[in-house]
Amino acid sequence: MKTKNNSNKNQAFKIPKTGKIGNLAKNIEKETSPNVLQNVMKDVEQFELAFDRVKKAEWVKGAIERLEQEVGKEKSVKIMENCGRDCCQDCHREHTKFKTLMSESKSIEEFLNKVSTGGINYKLKDKNTIIGEYNKCYCSMVKQTKKPFQNKIYCQCGVGHIRQLFESAFKKPVEVELMQSVITGSESCKFLIRL
Repeated sequence: MKTKNNSNKNQAFKIPKTGKIGNLAKNIEKETSPNVLQNVMKDVEQFELAFDRVKKAEWVKGAIERLEQEVGKEKSVKIMENCGRDCCQDCHREHTKFKTLMSESKSIEEFLNKVSTGGINYKLKDKNTIIGEYNKCYCSMVKQTKKPFQNKIYCQCGVGHIRQLFESAFKKPVEVELMQSVITGSESCKFLIRL
């Protein structure tokens, strides 16, 4: 009888459909299978019920490790990049701001000065390459992590986010490469954005 109650309790907790965790679940489901989704989102109630941001970050770290084990690095990167693009599209204000600031700027340098605020800095490396540097992790889901992530898969979300912003601004495809990230132990997050 006790086993049955525990089984019902685990089945009662559904995978979130909203928020950043819902976005992650949606992208995993879109690129994989319901079985993979269940395995990656195992114990998601620990994330949902935790008030402690460190515990939330620890659950996300484990979920990303499970994702890579299930589908490999390449597909995991694609899923996380899609999460970042979706997150950017959901943040309409930031998306619109980049488009507006680019249309109001007389040069790429002027545009980059306008979007460089606080701990975020963009500068032109050469006529086709921008270096973006963030002085900290800005993702609310993982920025409180105490243990470094083992790789940069989760941070591909940031790659997708930045790609979406700059493609909106420049109205053409761009390539974004993550060079380093805070949650893997670096002092800053650094991206190369190739026009």
